[in-house]
Amino acid sequence: EVTTPDKVLKFTDQNAEDSPAGMWEQKFADLVKEYTKGHIEVELYFNNTLCGYDIQPLQAGICDFIQYVPSSAGDLDSRLGAFDAPYIYRDADHRLAVFDPFNSEPLKVINEALKDDGVMLLSSFNSGYRQITCNFPIRNLSDMKGAKIRVVPSDLYQQLFTAFGAAATPMAFSEVPTALITNVIDGQENPYSVIVSSALYEVQKYCMETNHLPTNHGLWMNRNTYESLTPEQQEAVLKAAYDASAYMDKYILDKVEEYKKICEDNGMEIIDAENGLDIDGFKAAAENVYDYFAEDWGDMPDLIRAVQP
Repeated sequence: EVTTPDKVLKFTDQNAEDSPAGMWEQKFADLVKEYTKGHIEVELYFNNTLCGYDIQPLQAGICDFIQYVPSSAGDLDSRLGAFDAPYIYRDADHRLAVFDPFNSEPLKVINEALKDDGVMLLSSFNSGYRQITCNFPIRNLSDMKGAKIRVVPSDLYQQLFTAFGAAATPMAFSEVPTALITNVIDGQENPYSVIVSSALYEVQKYCMETNHLPTNHGLWMNRNTYESLTPEQQEAVLKAAYDASAYMDKYILDKVEEYKKICEDNGMEIIDAENGLDIDGFKAAAENVYDYFAEDWGDMPDLIRAVQP
């Protein structure tokens, strides 16, 4: 164990230190230090204190790592959108295997294509599958018809909720609580962690457990930085990325039950497949999204589905 690291690398994120993303980054930094026996240290910068939430600072080498949703980097390679596609992962093990930097064919293909862009996607954790909350119950697509649901301002989310029959309403998350109280929107979609941390159970009566999309947080690295490391250090960084993701995936899975209980204790009614949610209807409607993005995504959905944990 060395006392002074040979290299200090910078990791930037828009999230706060105590958020799930922040915990994941701290775990990654700890593991890098451990696996490189102290030769590499990762400095963490939260709340956009180093640079903005964008892939450009990573390409420019202002930071060495960034947390960035895979599909958000779709302008580098449109196939990245498929990593955030609806209902594409069979289960937690399948999703994690797709983000295994040593064995994943989809990751290999995408990183090969991104060589000239100066970045690489190392791994990703899922801070929870996304659920729909609303001020009226939704059990099937006909209940959903015309419901004003706030979505993340992205083409993928708008297409998905349009396919569900909702009036997809893109909006900054900071505006959501007020928009719910004033009935500008009927509902929104987010993982349980956000529903609880933002106390949405105070303004929404129903939660529909659709699990329609993963909330992937991608761990991206500057390629020049990666190539400046020794082969052993490269392997250590990749292993740290994967192990931190596996650790956080399990942490989130364990927390979900706790989050659900908080929602129910605060009077929220959870509608799932066991009490009347037509999950197959939602999955069938989501196929429209694959048709819409067929040209952009190419064979990436097939590559992702073919991954075996």
